[in-house]
Amino acid sequence: MGLYIHVPFCGSICSYCHFSRTADHQPVVRSRYVDAVIREFDLRWSACPTLRGGRALQTTYVGGGTPSELEPELMEKLLEGTVGRLQLADDFELTCEANPESFSEEKAQRWLAAGVGRISLGVQSLDENVLRMLGRACGPDTARKALRLACNTFERVSADWIIGPGLHLEALLAELAEAVNLGVEHFSLYILELHKGTELTENVRSEKVQLPSDEHTEVLYLAAVDFLAGQGIRQYEVSNFSRPGAESRHNQNYWLRKPWLGLGTAAHGCYGPRRYANHANIAKYLELVENGLLPESMVDPLDLSARLLERIILGLRTSQGVSLAWVDDKSLDLKAGTKAGLWLVQDGVLKLTSKGFLLMDSIEEMIRPACR
Repeated sequence: MGLYIHVPFCGSICSYCHFSRTADHQPVVRSRYVDAVIREFDLRWSACPTLRGGRALQTTYVGGGTPSELEPELMEKLLEGTVGRLQLADDFELTCEANPESFSEEKAQRWLAAGVGRISLGVQSLDENVLRMLGRACGPDTARKALRLACNTFERVSADWIIGPGLHLEALLAELAEAVNLGVEHFSLYILELHKGTELTENVRSEKVQLPSDEHTEVLYLAAVDFLAGQGIRQYEVSNFSRPGAESRHNQNYWLRKPWLGLGTAAHGCYGPRRYANHANIAKYLELVENGLLPESMVDPLDLSARLLERIILGLRTSQGVSLAWVDDKSLDLKAGTKAGLWLVQDGVLKLTSKGFLLMDSIEEMIRPACR
């Protein structure tokens, strides 16, 4: 199984971010939150025989928010109170997210000693103007320093990049080349999306910020795919690229629908037909956990058809694709999609191309499962 732990604290709020997070936190709040996550682990341990049954933990991902906002001793306490109480697989993978402005030499060394073997660094861009439009708290020099520190300390380093306003093709490829030369072996390349209630959405509405056209976005995305492939860093999922062996095994388990436990605000968990989501509101989460109650805001018992559709959608996100036997043959025009360069059909398997990944949302809407 896998484990996801959400840390909702940030040094500042990026203009595009819609996740469960807050920049309003003090040391006492961070300490109280870590205690609550460990308490939630206790509650789930008591409620779940499978968790107590000795199933080996394969992967853990500490995300956010910004986990690097936690003091080193709080991160150590968090990991000891959760990961440290489970049986670990021989090839156990522990990933922590960090932002450049809150990532330091001390934290890197303390995380390494605590068992962290993989870092996911939120770079987003190395262009001062792009970072400003995204509302990022750090500049290019800080991001470069953090990249060097991560690559010099950890066995595996992933870096996030965003395709968004103000980005030019030559600059994007130069930034990716710089990160590759530093030793980054995994990239998460995201196309910027607007979400209700964010500062960026208001800035676009008021014309303070202009998003790139769909055509320019496609040029940037496909050029990045080709460039990374030329560096031996191949696309294995719609937004993820890596050298062979450097893939995020935690995220791969999501796409394979392997079970995982989610802890913290807004965290999701899944086991078989049962999927749950925790409350996103920090105060509500703390109140429930501290009163001995599971902090779930939603439980979804997925029926067979829903699970099959989810398996298809998740499979299509990856370079492995899905069996055509899973898909209702009337829901997709296979010949037209092949001609348009959206997918390939090989040996009974449907695989999206990089161009198809760009239209993933539209393709998802067309698909119906073949329940057999």
